[in-house]
Amino acid sequence: HRPACTPTMLRCTPSAPTRLLAGAARRIWGAAPQTAPDLTVPMELTCMEPLFESPTPTKVTTLKNGLKVASADMTVPSTSIGLYIDTGSRYDAVSGTAHMLQHMAFKSSANYSHLRVVRASELLGAQLSAIAGRESMVYQADVLKESVPAVVDMLADTVLHPKFLPWELEEEKAAVKAELDAAAKTPQELLTELSNAAAFGSRTPLGQPLPCPPRNLPHITADVLSSFVASQYVPSRMVLAAAGYDHDALVSLAETHFGSLPAGAPQSASAVAYVGGEIRESSPDGDEMTHFALSFKGAGWKDADLIPLCVLNTMMGGGASFSAGGPGKGMYTRLYTNILNRYPFVTAASVFNSFYNDVGVFGVYGATSASCMGQLVSVLCKEMAGMGSGVSSEELARAKNQLKASLVMNLESRPILLEDIGRQVLSYGAYTPATELVAKIEKVSAADLARVAKKVMASPPSVAVYGDTTSVPRYDVIAKQFA
Repeated sequence: HRPACTPTMLRCTPSAPTRLLAGAARRIWGAAPQTAPDLTVPMELTCMEPLFESPTPTKVTTLKNGLKVASADMTVPSTSIGLYIDTGSRYDAVSGTAHMLQHMAFKSSANYSHLRVVRASELLGAQLSAIAGRESMVYQADVLKESVPAVVDMLADTVLHPKFLPWELEEEKAAVKAELDAAAKTPQELLTELSNAAAFGSRTPLGQPLPCPPRNLPHITADVLSSFVASQYVPSRMVLAAAGYDHDALVSLAETHFGSLPAGAPQSASAVAYVGGEIRESSPDGDEMTHFALSFKGAGWKDADLIPLCVLNTMMGGGASFSAGGPGKGMYTRLYTNILNRYPFVTAASVFNSFYNDVGVFGVYGATSASCMGQLVSVLCKEMAGMGSGVSSEELARAKNQLKASLVMNLESRPILLEDIGRQVLSYGAYTPATELVAKIEKVSAADLARVAKKVMASPPSVAVYGDTTSVPRYDVIAKQFA
């Protein structure tokens, strides 16, 4: 019986059996007996008790104006903090507005010049960033705990009082143009945008591009940005979230910087229907690869089938033809075993999920040379059509365990915990701990996967192609595979 670790002195000395074995080994090999003095130095070690369990349970507080404050404390000296806003490119009056606001984050505002923001963040050791999405805008920072009040002041000022100075706006337009040029060389990113346009229609709020189209850059003015901020950035649509900070202290900071603001109207989004269709875009000459995405109507954030669909996503898996391999890398997922390991001409094959508040997209991506694309499309359609059938108990257990492991292991990261807290509270108004999500994953059965797969495949397919568009069969030929 070994006693529990207590704050006592621990002496690190070799045991008697260890010394006898060492001496016997030297005699066997004919070595001279050890005559050097014992170099063991007693060490005084104290096992300190942590101040609290880390992370603490997530707390959520709602201010009088509707702004929600959500946080979990951690026994670490730094904090990840972010302001999550229920808006994004879905609400753009001019397509590209949200993307431009991402670039204008932490520029000049009422109380901070851009130079002052840079100097202050450097002095504090803070890392500032902003992310635009289709249904969210996020302004966040990683910083030492003692500097959180100063960072919240900067966050509040850049969100509530931006100036949108003409020269700063022109600089960021040039940066957006360079970013778009770089994205054009990343086919998988392009295919994500094409898939959304094919699924919802290119002129709908979810089908229009998240990145600012080059043709819209001249139309993104300071007035357009100011109008978006005035109508969308209101407390009732905001969540101030933190991982690694005391909740009561965070509520106090939220009251100071946001508490006096009027609530504003709750977010209202026009319904977007999944319709299915196709979009094909030719790549520049010299690009040997063709990229293909086949997608269907998936689940939204609030759909009861969200968890089973995530298990199905894990079971299908996939990746690229080159992998570092090793245990736990998804090498036993269906797309690996049935496609990547069988067809050497396939460069990539993987499933993807896009979740929105009221709808989603579930699909498969593949890449190969134009000459082999017809065969790849055929095998991808076959895998999608049969993904809910023949699920063995071993395959189901593997998918659920991989999903559970991914969930709990990722939440050990402070920035990911912040994102989980912020996005959950933004979407649901509350936080579901990982233990409850793990229990829901464990309840998923093979029958659930078969039911969800059948439901997904009942929707019309969406086809997106980038590369040699003639190498992919016609839309009607692909749709017949699922009729």
